[in-house]
Amino acid sequence: MISHASFQEQVIDTLQAYSDLTDLLPSPSDGSYEIRELHWQGTEFEYPNVRVDVRPQTPEGLGNCRPTISIIDFAVVAFSENDSSLECERICFEIGEALFGTQPEDATPSQGPAWRCETVNLMRINSPRRIPERIWRGEVIFRARVKETS
Repeated sequence: MISHASFQEQVIDTLQAYSDLTDLLPSPSDGSYEIRELHWQGTEFEYPNVRVDVRPQTPEGLGNCRPTISIIDFAVVAFSENDSSLECERICFEIGEALFGTQPEDATPSQGPAWRCETVNLMRINSPRRIPERIWRGEVIFRARVKETS
């Protein structure tokens, strides 16, 4: 099984490098856009922003390879505080464009084995929904088949 932290880090790095997405986000003062893990607990952030939610990892197959191949479902969530959902919808579209068909990998993870995605599949884009206090929340759901490489 691979490290969720390692997987999450590579997804965030892929999103940070996709200029069509980052052009829609506030310019960073520290060199990193508002793309972080879903449960980030910082006290200062700006809208719009993007959060990555790595969900359960399921071993695939039978026999000796079962612990080395996994299916990982994950979501990338966009938040916006505009009057209209349009900004959130555009961000969700670019998230899909940034990740669909990619093959992230981590050859030297800080924890767990090295790994590589065969491909990231886009499962669905959920339309933005209003959540309390003038915030729009859109979600893009992905599934990846991941293999250990070490």
